[in-house]
Order: sequence, then C-alpha cells, then structure tokens
Amino acid sequence: MARRKSHVRRWCAVGSVFAAMASLPPAAAGQNSPAPATRAVGARPVVTVAAGNWGAVAVADIQVFLEAVAGEFISYAADPQQVPLQIRVVPRGGSPRVLYDRGREGEYVVQLTARNENWFQYAYQFSHELCHIVSHFDHKERQGDTVASGNQWFEEALCETAALYTLKRLATDWAEAPPARQWAGYGPVFASYAEFLQAQPHRRPGQRPAVDRWYREHAAALAADPYQREMNERLATALLPLFERDPGRWRAIAYLNADTASATKGFADFLGDWYLACPPEARDVVQQTMELFGFTPPSPAAPRLARVNAAWPD
Repeated sequence: MARRKSHVRRWCAVGSVFAAMASLPPAAAGQNSPAPATRAVGARPVVTVAAGNWGAVAVADIQVFLEAVAGEFISYAADPQQVPLQIRVVPRGGSPRVLYDRGREGEYVVQLTARNENWFQYAYQFSHELCHIVSHFDHKERQGDTVASGNQWFEEALCETAALYTLKRLATDWAEAPPARQWAGYGPVFASYAEFLQAQPHRRPGQRPAVDRWYREHAAALAADPYQREMNERLATALLPLFERDPGRWRAIAYLNADTASATKGFADFLGDWYLACPPEARDVVQQTMELFGFTPPSPAAPRLARVNAAWPD
C-alpha cells in the first residue's frame, strides 16, 4: 500500500537579503529586551541535524546551536512535566516547515532553509517551528488528507511572535553566556535582526487599524489563506508585548489545540477553547489576546478542557 502523502505546515521565510547580516551595525542587546523571568524546569529537547546541503558550516555546529536555541525557548514555553521532544532537522529549499508525519522513531521533522553561518536565520526559523510543535500543530481534525485550517493564521502569527521573542531573548541571554565560544559577541546580531524585522512598514504599530477592527476587515481572507505573511507579521507585532511583559506567559501555548475539534470552530470559540484548556495561572495572556480581538473569555466556571497528553502522542 502506498505511503500516505505527508502533510506539511507551510511558512513563508524572510528572503535571503540578510546574508550579510553579521556586518550590520550592532544594536544594544538590552534595548527593548524581554523582561526577566523564572524559567520552567522543562526537559531539554533532543535535536539531531541530518547531513546535507547546509553550505559552509559544520553540521556539529548547527546541532549545538539549535539545541541551545531549543533549550532557550522550551525553558519558558514547555510544561515542566513534558518528556523531551525528539526533533530531526534537515535542510531544504523553499520555505521552512515542520512535517505533520513523524519520522521513523516518532520524532518531529523540521526542515530549515538557513545556510552557512547565518545563525540569526537558524534561530528565527527554528524557534518558529518549535512554537508549532509546542502548540500541538498536529492535534487537529482531519478529513482524509485535509487538515482543518480555518484558524491556522492565528497559529502562524503566534509562531512569528515566538520567533521575534526568541531572537530578542538570545540577544540578552547569550551576551553573557553563549552556548560555545564561537558565539561570544553574537548577541547584537540577533538584536539587529529583530529590530530590522520589526521596523518593516507592514509591522509597525499605529499604521493599521486596531486589532479588533483589523480582524473584522480581514477575517474571511485569513480563514481562506492562513499563510499571508504580512498579515501574520502585523498581528505578531500586537501580540509580542503581551509576552514580553512576562515570559512565563509562553506556558499558555502548550494548551493551544488541546481539543482537535477547536480547529473547526469559529475564531472566538477557538480562542475560548484555548482559554478553557489553560490552568488558571496561564489564562491571563489568553484573556488579553481575546480582548484585543473584542472577544469576551468564557466564564471561569466553565469546565476546563482536557489538555493534550504530556507525552506528545501521535
């Protein structure tokens, strides 16, 4: 019997115009940096990097780097009881993505387009895909080969938020404690890249209507095509401050997509399910997100949705 065609979660990458990013004027690593926070004691992911066309860079260096990036993000976002994530990273052309189908050992397969020693691109792309994994991107209803995607645009925006946040966090934390000597002093490059991305005209706050009005204007288009990069990035600009106020709020994404049926619901109900799946201490950021869109969270007395099993089953 033929193997079922793999589903993929597509994502449009930023172009390759940043190949000379390391030569940009350094930005102050502390400028607009995230607030300090107590990290969760989560299990460090196990990352394996496959050989392939990575350019002029050692595969071993990529693996050390991505393990450190994963540890940085997971330390804020993962459930402390989470078993270690198993992730295999392979190079590809096109856009970065994480496959819906697991590898032979049950590992997640992440495909990146970053090449050579453009470490800022590895961090940006990999943290985006990690956010999809932690938020249970593959825990959605399917009909044959089709995955429910009406609310996928929000997950894309949330993962863009995670990528920006991680760049800024690396700029701050690696300034004093890089994972290896070769990344000493690289923090300002992360900061410069994050600032460059946030300065793009379509991302700037104040140049578009408020989030609730913006959503009402674009709801149908977002549901029809969740991979409209500029709209996803515009929303990420609005979401980022919610997480920068308290990095511990990233714990909430472990409760997104807790119910497979949520992906088929209207957006307000999708966010409401997220709110109900979260423990009370993690609901604050979901409530504020709902308020941005003009929605009222469900009653706290409503039954809490069961969370996705901590063992990350197939």
